[in-house]
Formats: sequence, structure tokens, C-alpha cells
Amino acid sequence: MNDAQTQVDMTAEPLAERPQVIVADRQLIVCQGIGSLVAQIPEVRLGPFATDKAGLKQLLSQTDGPAILILGVRLSDGDLTSVLDVVRKSYPQVMIVVVAEDTEFAFIRTAIKSGANSVCMMSQILTSLPKILGKLVEGHSIVPTDILRKLTSENADSLSRREHEILALLVDGLTNFQISARLGLSENTVKYYLKAIYQKLDVNSRGAAIAKYVAGNY
Repeated sequence: MNDAQTQVDMTAEPLAERPQVIVADRQLIVCQGIGSLVAQIPEVRLGPFATDKAGLKQLLSQTDGPAILILGVRLSDGDLTSVLDVVRKSYPQVMIVVVAEDTEFAFIRTAIKSGANSVCMMSQILTSLPKILGKLVEGHSIVPTDILRKLTSENADSLSRREHEILALLVDGLTNFQISARLGLSENTVKYYLKAIYQKLDVNSRGAAIAKYVAGNY
């Protein structure tokens, strides 16, 4: 073994001491795809996957040492906003990267407002995710330049946090009654919010509101 090889072996950080990356999305195949990329990034080590909130909470409670959560915009039983609230309150030490499709840019905006450490578009994940994880390992939050440019070039967001929550639940297919139960509101209050949302988005139906929201056109 030559001196260069010896030096590399001695300075390399042990695998067990590298931040563990947990991947969570409602589709296991998405977790596996992202996981295959994470496994190739030397600064981190790949952890387990989660597809629902209960599984994610269990994994996060078992983490020992630094952890990074790569989070899709939906789990099987929860939207992005509710999952971010749980993680931020119960596991504030966990760093979060939200991954979204280009048609789901509204969730990128929501993620940043909710305190995610970074965001990544699925179409750019091969090039962006290794850079993002490298920065997070160093302790730096990062928003990719192209995403930041799009965010700053848009008009100010006219939707309130509660309206974002309701729209996210609409996207998940919940009825007014289910939304009221989830958020602890009356059905009349939900209807009031929906009326305000339709006015702000300049639409007159749930389907149109959902389409405009997931495309980020508001």
C-alpha cells in the first residue's frame, strides 16, 4: 500500500459517524430511486425509508447522531405541511431537504416557509442532491440558485399559511368534512376559506384551484 493510499484511509470519516439520510415519500419506488443516488454520495450514509408519518416518526426517534431527511411532498397519510410541522417540533436537530416535481413548485415555496433546510427539483436531482447534501453535512442550509431566482422573480404570495394547508389537503383529495376534522375547524369555516382561496386564485372550482396550486400559478 503506498503513502497516498494510507493517508486516505487514515483521514476518511468512519461510515458510522457520517450523517444518516432517511428518505420519506408515499411511494416506496421513489424512496428507492432517491436512495440509490444517496448511496453513492461519500459524505453520508443511507438509512431506512418511510412511506407514512408513523413510520417516519419511529425512524427519527431511533436516529443516533446527525440525520438528514429527504422528504417528498406527500406521505401516504399526510401532506407536506403537516409532516414538516411534526419534524420541526419533535426533531429540530434533523436537517430537511424537500424534493418535488416541476409541476409541484408550490410545495417548494411552502417548504422554505416552513423551515426546510434545502429544496430540490426532481428533474435536477442527479446534479443538485449531491451538492445539497455536501453543504448540509458542513452545516449550511442551501437553496439552489435557479429555485431562488424563480422564487424572487414571482409576485408576493397572497395565500395565508392556513390557506396553504387547506389547498394541500385538497390536493390529497380530502373532503370539506375531512379537512375540518384534520385542522380542527368547522365545515363552515373551511367553506369560508375555500371561497377566499377561489377568489385569490381566480377560479370557481376545486379542480381548477388544485391545478393552479400544484403548478405554482398563484
